[in-house]
Amino acid sequence: MMYNVMLVDKEPAVLGALARSIDWAAQGCRIAATAQDGREAVAQFGREAPDIVISDIRIPEMDGLALARWIAGHHPSCKVILLSGLAETNPAPQAAAGQVVDFVRPPAQADKLIVALQAAKARLAEDGPKRRTGGAEIARKRESFLHQMIFTPGQSLLYAMQLTQDLGLDLSGFYVLCLGVEDAHTAADRLIFSQDAQQLWRRVLDGHTVYFVPRTEPSCYLVLCAGAPFDPAGACEQVVQAARQAGFQATVGVSAHHSGPFELADAAREAARAQQRAAHSPHMPVMTFGQLPSLSASHAARITEALHLIQSALENRNHSTALLCLDRLFAYLRREAIPFSCAERIAVILYECGQALLIRYSLESLLSGPLPAGTAVPPAGGTLDEIEAQTAAYLAAVLDRICTNATGLDDLVFRVKQYIDQNYASALSLEGLASYVHLSSSYLSKLFKRELGQNISSYIQHVRIERAKVLLRTTSKKTYEIAEAVGIPDPVYFSKIFKRATGQKPKDFRAADPL
Repeated sequence: MMYNVMLVDKEPAVLGALARSIDWAAQGCRIAATAQDGREAVAQFGREAPDIVISDIRIPEMDGLALARWIAGHHPSCKVILLSGLAETNPAPQAAAGQVVDFVRPPAQADKLIVALQAAKARLAEDGPKRRTGGAEIARKRESFLHQMIFTPGQSLLYAMQLTQDLGLDLSGFYVLCLGVEDAHTAADRLIFSQDAQQLWRRVLDGHTVYFVPRTEPSCYLVLCAGAPFDPAGACEQVVQAARQAGFQATVGVSAHHSGPFELADAAREAARAQQRAAHSPHMPVMTFGQLPSLSASHAARITEALHLIQSALENRNHSTALLCLDRLFAYLRREAIPFSCAERIAVILYECGQALLIRYSLESLLSGPLPAGTAVPPAGGTLDEIEAQTAAYLAAVLDRICTNATGLDDLVFRVKQYIDQNYASALSLEGLASYVHLSSSYLSKLFKRELGQNISSYIQHVRIERAKVLLRTTSKKTYEIAEAVGIPDPVYFSKIFKRATGQKPKDFRAADPL
């Protein structure tokens, strides 16, 4: 079994001499980490989980004995070898809980270090598997626990606190960082960059503990243990710059400051939202959660209007108009830098709108058969482009279904409604529609009102006004041309009923900021 070793000394030259003093592999060991003071050594425990620490007794920040006592309290399975030049005293009685297995007086000769290493390994073997877990295994368990808390929250308080303690995790204060890398390279290139990036993160965040949690290729989360006053933005900028030099386009999102394992999931969501925003902001590759823009009242009004247009197109089973309005809506989101969370909410709203239409038009077939492909779950995606594509595909699937299944409506009413939807620009009358389905005018009127909750004339006007709204917002046609295009040849009457329906004259509606 290979043991992880940490070397601690204030002098870099001494660290180098220690690393070269013996054949570590032959002793079943590897140099997993080095540190130049006690604070850095403590931080390294969160990264490498060493099995054996070899430290000079006189190191800054925290001397060797204080470090040994800290290790005894936080990582009791780890063994310590101290390099001590104190000939007149024996520091052994001060060693905590038998953590220090040997003292080697400098210069640390190879044979003395080997004897000390053998003693440390013997003590580790005596502890047995119940007390000792290898450094690599501890690191794996930490990653697994953090992944679980981020992606599948809901664990009990006792479980989370116990594992936090057992794994030596200090989550009293942390940020979650979300690193995204443009996937334009081979898998081998991404693997090399990922390894280099982790080393770079550790270097620029020197003195802080960092845990890496895989997300989706080629991105990952970083749990950065730090106090609230610390600002990680500068370190993030260094990583982005290094990625650019390596030929990668990297973006980083930074969460607000959090504490406790149960806030990991919220912090990860904040970091992911910030990273998504950064991915669409070429001049801000590093974005903090606090920098995310809020949705203004004017933006909310424009988005609401767009959703009404899409809803109307769906209700009228107008495939091209629905997708055109959706395309314009997402173009507006990009142009105005609308928060990414708003796009996710829009997708959910349109999903619910589609589900309501499926229930209205296809309830019997939905109950008796499998759900059609593409309509069973809310559309979702990791990027704005993916959300738009999946939402468009979802709406298309809904329209395909409701245009071929009318079992939720009386078949004759469905035929009349479909005829109106497709021929709203023509002269339409109750008598003509009744003749179309071979019913009396009075019976068709009652049947239509029973099924749709409104009379035929109101529905015809609704379809024409909704189509006019789309033309006003998407074309440069004059008002009289639009009036004719929707089946209302009198422009004065058209303006009157348009204002009654929308609260605005056609020219004012068009003058409002369009998507």
